[in-house]
Amino acid sequence: MTTQVDPALERARKHVTEVRDFYYHLMVFLLVNAMLIALDLRTGPNDFFLGLDWSFWVLFGWGFGLLGHAVSVFFGDFRVQQIYEEEKRRELEIR
Repeated sequence: MTTQVDPALERARKHVTEVRDFYYHLMVFLLVNAMLIALDLRTGPNDFFLGLDWSFWVLFGWGFGLLGHAVSVFFGDFRVQQIYEEEKRRELEIR
């Protein structure tokens, strides 16, 4: 006897996991970059960008990666599929 799993439920579970993983990524990003910025400011006079020298590049590069992660989680395939399903439901309700 096999149990059939609803594909929409599986997609929702996957999305919840992706959102949770994104928030973990965001927390690590904030904590690590706060420490790196503090270290950079403490190591001496830096005048590259707002008193930052090398930590700016870490923040900048990792920030782009985090932005890509956010876009894939919140505007990725799941959201496109959700919008498509809502449009199809409305279309069927009109008929």
